[in-house]
Amino acid sequence: MQDSVQQRGRVQSAPHLRLLTWQGSDAELLDLVAMNDPGAPARFHDRFGNDVHALVRALVGPDRAHARLVEKSLLAALRSLYVRNRHGRGSYSRESNAFGLSVGMLPSWVERHTVRVVKAHLRRQYWVRRLGGRAPRVESGAPDQVLVFYERLAHLVPDVRLAFCLRYVAGRALSDTARLCCCSVSEVRSRLQQAECQLRTAVEDDFGADMPEFGWES
Repeated sequence: MQDSVQQRGRVQSAPHLRLLTWQGSDAELLDLVAMNDPGAPARFHDRFGNDVHALVRALVGPDRAHARLVEKSLLAALRSLYVRNRHGRGSYSRESNAFGLSVGMLPSWVERHTVRVVKAHLRRQYWVRRLGGRAPRVESGAPDQVLVFYERLAHLVPDVRLAFCLRYVAGRALSDTARLCCCSVSEVRSRLQQAECQLRTAVEDDFGADMPEFGWES
């Protein structure tokens, strides 16, 4: 079993031979990490890269730091697994839940690290803007409506912005948004109300009848 997992997780020497998605299970992926297999980081990226890309895109929009945040989020989640493995939360076995983390919790684990990384980035941006610094660089070719929308979001405090984007842009349920924001559902509702009060009039003024649909609740 170990040999087959290592073979599946090995990084191909020729980049064009690399699989774009991980073909194994999350349990096998955790096996690779636990064994410090050299292919584990690449397989971890293959497994979660697309999911993290979509989540970061919803939270930061056309920010040119997007690619860096994706890689930083993946590395943060993977590094935390290595740390748990090194400090020995019990010797690894599937029966004992690897690293103190059940296999089914792995996607949620990655998402929480992604939100944490993005939140730190948004905090830096927010205070740079408040202190008169330059606005973040945006990707070339982004639609004007998207640029204006995320420019409006930049004026929200990061906690409020994250709740709003998770709920209305990423389309997460209230309970899921609360989990990723590390707060209660009632607190998420409060943050959404704050965001809507600040954004609704401004965005309607920007777009008029052509305002994009983000699922705002009345």
